[in-house]
Amino acid sequence: MGANSSSISELPENEYLQKLSGSEPISENDPFWNQLLSFSFTTPTNSADLKLLEEATISVCKSLVEKNPRTGNLGSLIKVFLSRTKELKISAECQNHLFIWQAHNALFIICCLLKVFISRMSEEELQLHFTYEEKAGPSSYGGYTQVLMKQTSHEKLK
Repeated sequence: MGANSSSISELPENEYLQKLSGSEPISENDPFWNQLLSFSFTTPTNSADLKLLEEATISVCKSLVEKNPRTGNLGSLIKVFLSRTKELKISAECQNHLFIWQAHNALFIICCLLKVFISRMSEEELQLHFTYEEKAGPSSYGGYTQVLMKQTSHEKLK
């Protein structure tokens, strides 16, 4: 995925997917999203193709599951998708298919990731992936730390 045409066999080493699932937060304003979402990929149309896709991306998904509570990259991807959807009507009227293409690609990635997230974690764990808040300071881990601190303080009160 990224600026070129992609095949399932290339996905585990894809630099854009590696960055998405990496340990660095990516702001929704980062030009990275334009690169990630500019790919041509044949959407799986049967269960065999879908299984191949899932197998090819399992390492990326595992990394994102582990690192996303600290990076908030899934939330950034969702915000990028929402910003692209705001441009869809104008894009269609101008016959500029860039936002339509990128919104489709963003939604495809989100669906694939959420399928893995939902199948592999509890509701409480899943919630951590949507409570990220960027905080100032080098030692902050955003909403994940905030949630853990709240849980710890509530446990001490009991």
